[in-house]
Amino acid sequence: MGIFAIHYTYPADMTEAFKIRAEHREWLTGLPGLRVAGMYQEEHDEFSEGEETVEEPPNGALIVVEAESLDDVVEAFEEDPYWLGGHVLRRVVREWNPPLGPWVADASRGNA
Repeated sequence: MGIFAIHYTYPADMTEAFKIRAEHREWLTGLPGLRVAGMYQEEHDEFSEGEETVEEPPNGALIVVEAESLDDVVEAFEEDPYWLGGHVLRRVVREWNPPLGPWVADASRGNA
């Protein structure tokens, strides 16, 4: 089993997406291996260093799941109502095996 981080980039106007938010959240709640999920908060303090880019999304979300493989995660997320409805502009799925904290996938790994 591995830990996977899924980053969603949403459109600036979420009006249409919010119409199916309950369906999206119900789908997430039933997702096997869900660790945490949530939209980044607008107008809250943020710290960022480095050059700003035009790629910085105004709306986005982070979802963390435990699964057998990257392919399993991608396949599962094909069924997300937000994805099916075209409300996700970009989806990035990366394996993330943190060596510290409550989500340690493999304690024998010593790299951060």
